Amino acid sequence: MDEILTFEEIKNNLEIRTYFEFMDKTFALMGYKEHGRGHALYAAEIAERILKYLGYSKREQELAKIASYIHDMGNLVSKYGHDQSSSIMFLNVIGDNRYNEDIFAIASAVGCHEDKTVDPVSAIAAALVLGDKTDVRRERIRAEDLYYVYKHSRIIAACQKVDVVINKEEMTIGLRIKIDATICSVMDYFEIFMSRTNFCRRASSVLNCNFELYINEDKFL
Repeated sequence: MDEILTFEEIKNNLEIRTYFEFMDKTFALMGYKEHGRGHALYAAEIAERILKYLGYSKREQELAKIASYIHDMGNLVSKYGHDQSSSIMFLNVIGDNRYNEDIFAIASAVGCHEDKTVDPVSAIAAALVLGDKTDVRRERIRAEDLYYVYKHSRIIAACQKVDVVINKEEMTIGLRIKIDATICSVMDYFEIFMSRTNFCRRASSVLNCNFELYINEDKFL
């Protein structure tokens, strides 16, 4: 019988922890927002919660949680193409003696999480996209002065509060953000994040849901 892969096994894996540590050190030197275990754990929690509230099985929740946790570790190699790098690194960590349907479901979800030209390939992949792309928490900013260096960082810095709300009755997944307009405007947010917002809409549709976006209590989607 195949040994069942669990989130706890992946979270406690020393090799994966080491990848996160060195990758995020590199991102810190670049001044780029946090991409270590903090983001990984947040994305995993959101992905699991989405599938749980929508009634997916516990195993699908677990697989989405694992995929969301390891989705960015390929940044150790390069930010470009890190979705495919992450998938391959995951397969190498697991080893081919444990390959099965669950392992391939995780690998395929991770490998397409940056491809905004197509719909996510599964509910697991869709939950990963939503867990990743809704993480606009201010805590990911490295330093206050970086607001003025990177547009992307300025948007994140402006987000004072972020909530992901799942409504099973209405089949909606909502991102509710409170923005400090003295740091950036709502238009700035849309200029930078329109592609990720559209990706969230596509991911939500895979889960038979509509994606909603609220900024400072105003509904934009």
